[in-house]
Amino acid sequence: MKKCLVLLLLGLSFACQAADYESTMLVQTGKLRESDLIVRTITDLDSNKICLAFYVSTTGTSPVISCYDARQGYRSKLRQVGHFKEGKLIVRKMKDTVNDVSCLVAYVSTPGTSPSIDCYQGQHVAKDEIVRQGHLREGDLELYRVVDPSSTKACLIAYVNTEGTAPSLHCYDSPAGGKGGGMTQSGFMREGDLVVRKILDQNNNKECLVTYVSTQGTSPNVYCYNQPAGRPAPMPKATGARQ
Repeated sequence: MKKCLVLLLLGLSFACQAADYESTMLVQTGKLRESDLIVRTITDLDSNKICLAFYVSTTGTSPVISCYDARQGYRSKLRQVGHFKEGKLIVRKMKDTVNDVSCLVAYVSTPGTSPSIDCYQGQHVAKDEIVRQGHLREGDLELYRVVDPSSTKACLIAYVNTEGTAPSLHCYDSPAGGKGGGMTQSGFMREGDLVVRKILDQNNNKECLVTYVSTQGTSPNVYCYNQPAGRPAPMPKATGARQ
């Protein structure tokens, strides 16, 4: 009887140990902190991808993530190469110098904010920076144009000046290198709580629609497209715009 009981217990023990083996190929391979912004480097060994997860160390925040192919094995080296702060807006340029990938990160210094990012292929340059190249205020909407000369990119950053907001960031090619015309509002619509503003980036021949709702905690959305050829530029407004 005792032998049967021992054999039964051993059988149960082996049965418990026979569970499927599980392994994870998703690991954290780096971390960077710049003031209240935290960036964690996540490597997906199965897919040969490096992913950067950004979040702000404040209550009510949400993270954002961007992934790209690992060029040299699974190596990466992330550092901040440029930044500026104006009012509530904070913009940082992060660069993976091993894989030549740059990320522009924008967020506002209020509780409940979340970062907005745009990552793109960069290149090796002696001097890496970002340049604030325009500002436009229309009602409660703040718009900034930031130029990344080394990557020939211009980025439009929009946020609504209210609590709990998060900015929207959209980058596009800027062959002119950040020289030339400014930004103007060329159209406006309001229906109920919805606000739509049409912004013209004269320097890059881009038209951008910025939409948001007039409630606390709202965040805008930006959609840009090329300005149709032959369309004359609108006359600058006498008020509300500041370059």
